[in-house]
Amino acid sequence: MTQPIRVLELLVTTSPGGGPKHVWDLVQHLPRNEFELVIGAPHDGIFFDRFRDRGLEVVEFPLRRLSARHFALTRGLISRLGIDVVHTHGKGPGLYGRTVARWMRVPAIHTFHGLHYSGYSPLGRHLYLALERQLSRWSHTIINVSRSQHLEGLGLRLFRPEQGVVIVNGVDIEDMERALLEAPIRRESLGLRADDVVIGCISRFDPIKRIELLVEALRRLRVRFPRLALVLVGGGGEQQRIRRLVFESGLSEQVIFTGFLENPARIQPVLDLYVASSRKEGLPLSILEAMAAGLAVVATDAPGHRDVVVPGETGLLVPPEDPAALAEAVAALLTDPARRKNLGQAGRERVRQEFSIRAMVDRTAAAYRRAARE
Repeated sequence: MTQPIRVLELLVTTSPGGGPKHVWDLVQHLPRNEFELVIGAPHDGIFFDRFRDRGLEVVEFPLRRLSARHFALTRGLISRLGIDVVHTHGKGPGLYGRTVARWMRVPAIHTFHGLHYSGYSPLGRHLYLALERQLSRWSHTIINVSRSQHLEGLGLRLFRPEQGVVIVNGVDIEDMERALLEAPIRRESLGLRADDVVIGCISRFDPIKRIELLVEALRRLRVRFPRLALVLVGGGGEQQRIRRLVFESGLSEQVIFTGFLENPARIQPVLDLYVASSRKEGLPLSILEAMAAGLAVVATDAPGHRDVVVPGETGLLVPPEDPAALAEAVAALLTDPARRKNLGQAGRERVRQEFSIRAMVDRTAAAYRRAARE
């Protein structure tokens, strides 16, 4: 029998988010007789145990600070397990994973789950882009999760045209519907009433997500919508700052923090509208899942969002960093339930047609096969 292609997946975190969820979908859907996945990641989130419970080889990597141990662990795994392809997700894994793969003559694939460097100093941006350009020379394939990100990467010369491919994130609608049927989150469990108007967002609490804009939009709308509530799902480094902002804005009764949820899509039945205020994205799975659940979306007109939301067809896009425009778009849909329903239905169909899990898995499998052959 032909040996399966062994792929080492290196992650910066196992907390809920794009990279870990992407790899989890691959674990569930790649043909097992053809691919064998090995996971290298910190033990800092729910996906670490999920991978292990699935029977995969999972090796714990140090959390955050880059060290010689990251390089040594990667080298040991490649050597001990006969890894055929290294697939990296995130800046740290992209550095040590591709560097070691180069040393050991193993093809490397890197996925950009967003190009986030705008918060760096001018020198930091220069160094980051220079490093990524060098690492791309050591990469077999660069995967971008959206068309707009691909075009940005080309403009920044982060990869060669023939090297880059677009593989958009996909949603497992059947799996999501099963979770919603088996264990939906109820409004009453969050202290909400049936007549409350609820908007929500599933996100890492990170500066680039600009969650404070959601809080400001809520502040602007609370007089017009006295029963309006904002549900924030997730966690991260910005959480305490956002909690403090909510308190100082007098919105503690209107904002609900759920923390990380085992399956965040379970929150969708609680919401009337999904809202996202990021400055930039790769391709947000949370918005795709909201659309798959039939929710209309209001989002900032940013890379990643504009690849998913069709203005006037599946939701509304507003200028980034403009809480007034965000509030007005939310108000427009909250006061028009029929329009909201039509946008949600169109969004659900768009996800089914263009963002299926099967297409994502098949295209990733093809990238693995090409890399392993060469």
